[in-house]
Amino acid sequence: MRRLRLAAPAQLALDIPGLVVTPSERWWSLPEEAQEAVVCVLARMIAAGVIDEPHEEVATDDADV
Repeated sequence: MRRLRLAAPAQLALDIPGLVVTPSERWWSLPEEAQEAVVCVLARMIAAGVIDEPHEEVATDDADV
């Protein structure tokens, strides 16, 4: 049986013609189909629990107990 090797994660550069400075400019310069695909992948990752959301601690007031 073959052993699988996983590559270390890396952020790939997205070369877009023209001067795109901010992430929001980069996002809006993508075709609508690409934006839709990205949102779908993120939704599936969130639903699968791949992306952790920070837990907010709720302050308790012991005087009300």
